[in-house]
Amino acid sequence: MSSEATESHRDRQVLANLIRIVEPDEAARLSGALLVEFGSIGRMLGESEAALHRVLGKKRTVVKLLKASEEFMLARLREDLPRKLISATDRTLVKYLQARMGSRSTERMRILFLDSSHHLLCEQEFGEGSPHRVYIQPRTILKRALELDASGLILVHNHPGGNLSPSTSDIEFTVSIRSLCLELDISLLDHIIIANNRWTSFRKLKII
Repeated sequence: MSSEATESHRDRQVLANLIRIVEPDEAARLSGALLVEFGSIGRMLGESEAALHRVLGKKRTVVKLLKASEEFMLARLREDLPRKLISATDRTLVKYLQARMGSRSTERMRILFLDSSHHLLCEQEFGEGSPHRVYIQPRTILKRALELDASGLILVHNHPGGNLSPSTSDIEFTVSIRSLCLELDISLLDHIIIANNRWTSFRKLKII
C-alpha cells in the first residue's frame, strides 16, 4: 500500500471513529462519503454546515459534531499562541493559521489586530470569498482597527489553488491598506499567504 493510500485509510478510520459516537451503524459509509467529496479531513472541517449537509443529508448530529470538533481543535491551537508576537510569522501563529485557513475551498481574509506592544487584541474574518479572490474594502478593515485602538495589523489570506505567489490584486490591495495605515499611524506588520500546508509572506518576499 502506498503512503498516500495508507494516509487515506487512516483518515477514513479516524473520521469513522468520531462519527461512530453519534451514528454507530453508518459511520463507515458517512466517513467514506465525506472523504470522497472533500478529499481530506482538513478540507472537510473547513467547509460550511451547508456543504456538509449536502453530503450527509439530514444527519444534523453528525454535522454538529464535526463543526464542534473543528472549533475544539482551533481553540486548542489558539491557546498555544504567544501573548506577544515577536514576529508576524511566528511559527505557532503560522501553524494556527494553516489549521484555520489552509483547507478552505474559497479565499478568506483574516485580520489580526495588535496593540503597540504586539499583543493580539482581536482576530476577525472579513469579506466574501470566491475560489480565486476575496472581496473587501480596505477602509472596512481600518475602521475596525480604529474601533479597537489597534496599533498594528497582520493580514492573512488563503490561496485554495495552492499557489503561493501573490496575485496582482493581492499586491494592489496590500499597497492600498499600507497607504491608509500610514495616514492613521498604524503599522502593517505583514501580509501572510496560506496555501494548504505551505505559507509565505510579503515581508518574506520583500514586497513590503
